[in-house]
Amino acid sequence: MSVRALEFYSGIGGLHRALTESTVEGTVVRAFDWDQAACRVYAANYGPGMVQKVDIGSLTPAELASLDAELWLLSPSCQPYTVLNPLAKGAEDPRAKSFIRLMEDVLPELVQMGKQPQRLLVENVAGFETSSTRERLIVTLRTLGYSTLELLITPLQFGIPNSRLRYYLLAKYGPQGFAGIDGQDERVWRHIPGRGSDWVDTRVHSGEEAPDVAVAAVREYLDEDTGAEPHPHAIPEKVLEKWGRLFDIVLPSARRTCCFTRGYTKLVERAGSVLQMNEELDTTKTFDAFLDEQQAGNDDAVRLLRPLRLRYFSPTELLCIFAFLPPATCGVPERAFVWPEDVSTKTKYKLIGNSVNVRVVTELVNYLYE
Repeated sequence: MSVRALEFYSGIGGLHRALTESTVEGTVVRAFDWDQAACRVYAANYGPGMVQKVDIGSLTPAELASLDAELWLLSPSCQPYTVLNPLAKGAEDPRAKSFIRLMEDVLPELVQMGKQPQRLLVENVAGFETSSTRERLIVTLRTLGYSTLELLITPLQFGIPNSRLRYYLLAKYGPQGFAGIDGQDERVWRHIPGRGSDWVDTRVHSGEEAPDVAVAAVREYLDEDTGAEPHPHAIPEKVLEKWGRLFDIVLPSARRTCCFTRGYTKLVERAGSVLQMNEELDTTKTFDAFLDEQQAGNDDAVRLLRPLRLRYFSPTELLCIFAFLPPATCGVPERAFVWPEDVSTKTKYKLIGNSVNVRVVTELVNYLYE
């Protein structure tokens, strides 16, 4: 019998796609989001009528009970918890209210009605695990009779060259436990129990061995290089002149990129890596020469950066890195992803940056049903 699922804060459907690609026979019967552009993209990919544009804080127990879903997939707003937001207010942030109401008001009523989901998966930014919202969530779920498991997982653990550490909470209703935890249900796991070992960032812990995971090169995720100059996603020279030295620059041969956020192409620092297509030139020496000429008053110093061929990753490349699409070079028939024609490139970046890594969630859904 197919598992019926609800997708909350559905965005462009990453949780939906993960369920589809998992070993679980399941179907998202309804998705909910407030963002109009996200809903349009979702409908273009999964069909009209599947997603409901709604304030999730207004959903009632009766509405959700009528959908008779066994699985809830949730990716609530991360802005109240992200370390990138120095003004983050956690549970006091208005953007946290709908999730708290869903968990503390709606879910208890569904349990009383006997219409509660049997399993939940929650995704959020690393940092959520230290929030008061997380504490309230754990207390609520356990009081209602759920067992819980928390994890911090990055796509690097699955061979994807992207550092995107995310918090995940899994919950099961009733006496069902989690496989392979050996009573360690209070810890925040850094790997899926029974599958490998804790992830270690060797950049921070230089004395420790790197996990035995073969991470793919960035070039496997890139569009075909047509040689067009300037590249359609070239970084504007006025941006390079002012902020170029602050970019996280990676080569096609690299095996790590920084976390891509909704601010990609709008912000410079901590918004995601950019690509240097010319691997023959030394990045540091080239920028040093540029800065020397710039400080000497040469108005055309930026010409020294042109041979680097610096550009942003394209939306399609990010869809591959986020595992909505297979890597361009893997030989797997391409899974379609549809953008409505009037969705701007800026909006595409925002929506992808708000999304989940499909591969990671797929593995967690599989584990949730072990």
